[in-house]
Amino acid sequence: MYLHQITQRNQSLADKIINENSDMMYAGIVSGNNAGEVWADNILNPAFCIVWSEYLEGFHFMGTRYNHMDITKLQAFIDNTLIQFLKSKNIHDFEFSCDSRTWMPVICEMLLTRELNKSKQYVYKLAHKSDINTDLTLPAGYDIFEINENFVNNSFEHMENYKEIQSDIIKVWGSMTKFIELGKGFIATKKNNICSIALTRFLYNDVYSIGIETYDLHKNKGLSAFLSMTLFNCIVNHGATIWWDCMESNIASQKTAQKAGLIFDYEYEIAWFNLDNEI
Repeated sequence: MYLHQITQRNQSLADKIINENSDMMYAGIVSGNNAGEVWADNILNPAFCIVWSEYLEGFHFMGTRYNHMDITKLQAFIDNTLIQFLKSKNIHDFEFSCDSRTWMPVICEMLLTRELNKSKQYVYKLAHKSDINTDLTLPAGYDIFEINENFVNNSFEHMENYKEIQSDIIKVWGSMTKFIELGKGFIATKKNNICSIALTRFLYNDVYSIGIETYDLHKNKGLSAFLSMTLFNCIVNHGATIWWDCMESNIASQKTAQKAGLIFDYEYEIAWFNLDNEI
């Protein structure tokens, strides 16, 4: 099976390959909203594709499960193309997830010669707008700002963590311009420090994936929960909805999601192996 690299990622392509089981972060890449790459079995009418996320540094197998003969070709594509792709980026792990539970054992069996590691991801969603916790308050001593044109136009450039945040946004969206056009976000500041951030990381149709981070010296003060509430209200007031993804081991993230009003929806599996021993 020879996979073609797709240069035109757009909604038309997404409509042909995305299904109800698709990871919406990777769906955002297929639709052209977020930064990444797509390889598909057919450029015009794809039934199967592999999606790469520049930010997550992982692959997602999407679409129809193939027969044994196709799997053999897929294995060669992984060995000859995708592993070299990762090495060119100096990435040391091949991480992947799948559209459906039936895909994961097939891919894992194909990679039996490697030492695979696995973990679970939890997905939280907002059931109703009224579920958003509106009783939260901004901790004393902090200010909150929207990530908009002022953020881009050097108004916050002097602040600690600005360049790191800007770099992460560009890695997800491809450019700050794209984020300002399609994304939403807020920061909490104290003096010359950006202390916490809540922003949309991926977008597919009217669903936003959320990213929250509070820096070490400012944790356990309620910043993450307050920024989450602010961002959630902004999203639902624009007619969109929320998708929160976190690792099974990230208890703090799960508690923040629940405190902000989200409920657990489902879990899925990711797997990875190290490339350091690859030829």
